[in-house]
Amino acid sequence: MTGSQPQVVAVGGGKGGVGKSLLAANLGIFLATLGKKVTVIDTALGTPNLHLFCGVPRPSRTLAEAVAGSAPLADLSVSTPVSGMRLIAGAADPAWIADADVVVVQEILAQARALPCDWVVLDLGAGMTSGVLELFLGADVGLVAAVADPTSVELMHRFVRAVFVHRLRQLGLGELADRAASPRSRDGGIVGPLDLYLGAVETGDSYVEHLRAAILSFAPALVINAARSKHDMELGRAIAGAARRRLGVPMSYLGHLEYDEAVWASTRRRRPLLVEHPEARITKCIEKVTRGLLAVRPPPVDGDVLPSDSHYDLLEVAPTASFEDIRRANRRIRDIYGAESIAIAGLYDPAGLEAVHRRLDLAYTTLMDAAKRKEYDQELFPDGIPVPLSPGPSSPVGEALLPRAERPEVPAALRPPMPELGPRTEYSGAILRQVREALGIELREVAERSKIGIGYLQSLEADAFGKLPAPVYVRGFLTEYARILGLDPERVKDTYLERYRAARPATAGDIKEPRDEGSGLLRRKLPSE
Repeated sequence: MTGSQPQVVAVGGGKGGVGKSLLAANLGIFLATLGKKVTVIDTALGTPNLHLFCGVPRPSRTLAEAVAGSAPLADLSVSTPVSGMRLIAGAADPAWIADADVVVVQEILAQARALPCDWVVLDLGAGMTSGVLELFLGADVGLVAAVADPTSVELMHRFVRAVFVHRLRQLGLGELADRAASPRSRDGGIVGPLDLYLGAVETGDSYVEHLRAAILSFAPALVINAARSKHDMELGRAIAGAARRRLGVPMSYLGHLEYDEAVWASTRRRRPLLVEHPEARITKCIEKVTRGLLAVRPPPVDGDVLPSDSHYDLLEVAPTASFEDIRRANRRIRDIYGAESIAIAGLYDPAGLEAVHRRLDLAYTTLMDAAKRKEYDQELFPDGIPVPLSPGPSSPVGEALLPRAERPEVPAALRPPMPELGPRTEYSGAILRQVREALGIELREVAERSKIGIGYLQSLEADAFGKLPAPVYVRGFLTEYARILGLDPERVKDTYLERYRAARPATAGDIKEPRDEGSGLLRRKLPSE
């Protein structure tokens, strides 16, 4: 990156042992494989281990020299087994366990931005010392790492609050910062940004707009490490949504890293994970997270701090949702805001959580009663329920048909282009797949919503007609798939099945597809008919 400063990424999270060093090292490695010049820096004073994940023996020169002011940061970097990536090792001397002075940290950040590279990745230490918070805020992108454990998630939420309080002090809002750090907060910890904002609005404080801008510009990104189950893999979206509603923080979710024995094996051999196990499951996860990082953009500062309180937004469904969609959404939201939920660990006291449950009850009972829902819709949408937005002016596809909570966090910059669609489009498996990927929807999410086996969906997209069941079942698959993508089900069914039947002649075992002439709906003939 000649003539410009490198992008700086800080990886924190509050709790030790959640994979910050694993994530920092492999973000650096993958960026290097993309042709970027990268420097990874171990800033965990007294407890360094980043060199192990980079496959480097403990260097003799460390960050301690830069902290002491005896050597510039640029002189301390060493090469790694990964071409294009260099390492500045952490200080192992116990004397450096104490928190570094903020002025010193600011000097380290300034020198990091002068390094001859494209990216700098900071591996932060555990805890919430002022030095750690300063490093996190000094980065262009702050990543928080957590594992699917209530202690990790609770400390991650506390870390986010502590970072925001530090941000207030940076902005000269020390009075607000002192108020936030008061032990009289609702949950006995640090007051969250949203509660601070509501208090400021209520009392008419003059710094409301400064506080609003500080909240909207504070957008950490989340990565869940060591995911062992489907629930773990979906936890990140739940955490980000709950943090937005409870703290007011527009947290983004970059993805998860699957639990993989390859991590243990590569660390034992002191070899970089992506070099030692390029085909491991976790390697694919790291690639997705890194590409998400490349697509991170500054958050808009013209939004609203207060989350929407509509019944639809509380349940995270579209106004066009069916009753079955609402039932599924209610089950999901109940899981997220359950008393034992990991996603909300450290966010609510018992009274606050009870208030959330009462509000969810009201939303669900209203939307599941046709008469009440109609009355509510007329009040909420006096001009009529808004039509789902389409990705392009000539495309019938509507991503807004998916409930908000079920839309994957795939950056638009990484999606393939939307194909040209119209009333005469001949739908093939390839076109269906391109539409799905252009919307950023993963195949497993289609499987979950439609209850169609993922193997059948893969066969649909591959035009593997020989692996598909009888036409009557394929017709049902196509109907559900088209509905989820916002396509015209009849056009999708007719054009796809025409190719399907041409490639797969009917067999004796196929179920016939008679039409009900009155309704136009398919039905199966009964033996008595």
